[in-house]
Amino acid sequence: MMRNFGAIASVVVTAGFVAFACTSGEVVDGPLSGNGGAGNVAGTGSGNTVGQAGTQGQAGRGGTTGTGNTVGQAGTTGRGGTTGTGNTSGVAGTTGTGNTAGVAGTTGSGGSVGVTCGAALEASADGFVRAPAAGGGCWHGYSFAGGDAGSTIAPKDFSACGTPCMLKMSGTVGAAVAPSYAGVAYLGFNLGQDNGATTVPTVTPTGTGVTVTFSATTATLPLRAQLSGTGSTFWCYTITGASPATIPYAMFNTACWDGSGTAYAKQPITNFELVVPGAATATMGVSVTLSGLKEN
Repeated sequence: MMRNFGAIASVVVTAGFVAFACTSGEVVDGPLSGNGGAGNVAGTGSGNTVGQAGTQGQAGRGGTTGTGNTVGQAGTTGRGGTTGTGNTSGVAGTTGTGNTAGVAGTTGSGGSVGVTCGAALEASADGFVRAPAAGGGCWHGYSFAGGDAGSTIAPKDFSACGTPCMLKMSGTVGAAVAPSYAGVAYLGFNLGQDNGATTVPTVTPTGTGVTVTFSATTATLPLRAQLSGTGSTFWCYTITGASPATIPYAMFNTACWDGSGTAYAKQPITNFELVVPGAATATMGVSVTLSGLKEN
């Protein structure tokens, strides 16, 4: 930049000599040379005015070089970095809040809302059962089997049931004698248990009764359909006819062996079972298969 101003200064000096060209016989004195020196001052001063972007009118031409600083204003292209605000498109990540749709997965916790049933009982390879309930509902839960300590019944559960899964228990039913009358074998499934859950919620029936499809070999022992409530509460019905058996809810009783108990009135229940109570002595070769259940 100093070289440019030197060149400009030379131009000013030359212009000075042109302005004061003398005629023949005149003497050129010091002041004229002094004006040339003033040109140097203007050159030097105007160089400094470059920082002020030519705010002084003098030596403005040299300052036009300074206006080249306006090229620096082209640094406003740096403001083009506002395209960086294009990262606001990243804000579109708010679509991630669309994961709130995932919250809709809470419908899964709705139990019967998240599970659908076909027209008949279905048992998965892991023993998870679905059975149609009244009003389009779906009873569902894991199946199980077993007996008291004096009975030998297999399997205990159907976690390795396979495909197709047959809900069948077999073995020996222990003696049922006073005072406990403990001998018993059973086969059933939970009605409000979600797939993968260990808790067993209750369900409240809305229909008029159930139809159960089964096959059984019980020798002289009776076969009962049973609705289990909370704690030790249950209601049973002794099946005397062939399969399938349609049983109105009012026919279930807390003492179905003699009818002296209380009839079922659609209290909340946890499971449905087929039960074989024992006799005075152990009974071998007992087997029961549950192949269908639906609420009417």
